[in-house]
Amino acid sequence: MLKHIIFDFDGVIADTFDMNWALSQEHDGNATLEDFLAHHDGNVFETPRINFKPDRLDEFYAEYRKRLGPSHLARAIAPLQRLGSKYTLHVVSSTSEHAIREVLEKVEVIQFFSRIMGAETHLSKAHKFRILMEEERVTPENSVFITDTLGDVKEAHKVGLRTIGETFGFHDRERLQQGDPFKIADSWEEIEKIIYEIDS
Repeated sequence: MLKHIIFDFDGVIADTFDMNWALSQEHDGNATLEDFLAHHDGNVFETPRINFKPDRLDEFYAEYRKRLGPSHLARAIAPLQRLGSKYTLHVVSSTSEHAIREVLEKVEVIQFFSRIMGAETHLSKAHKFRILMEEERVTPENSVFITDTLGDVKEAHKVGLRTIGETFGFHDRERLQQGDPFKIADSWEEIEKIIYEIDS
């Protein structure tokens, strides 16, 4: 039985591709769009393709937090409400937990989330998955991870989690397929359908 749904934040819950690409260009004027996409092919902290200087990461997160708003979550609110009424939801992200919490509170869906883990918890998503497994009784059998990047699919594979890759975030279907996700969805409707099929 499916009990836990784990979400990436940027590109999944939040429609932030354009915002993150703009911030990346501001921090690395030499970055190309392919650099930005490839930046998310692995762990963004271990194999960066965008030159985020360590002394400017706080600046990046502060600007990210300032620009992130409820409009970025518009497409996800209703699905989160539906899924949150049936399953325990979690966020595993590489961005700021504070920014995620603030905006989830603003759109009044924070109550559906048991754990929100970002860069403050750990820089490895695989490590954060292990925390969920140890502390929230998440298992490969009772959970699924929803993401939009190849790097996240790889991180989930490290701990045996099923992934639903979605194509309306940062990476397209061809790129996601390189990580062999469990399923690929082109819309929130497809994500919900796959989840209910897993649970049937």
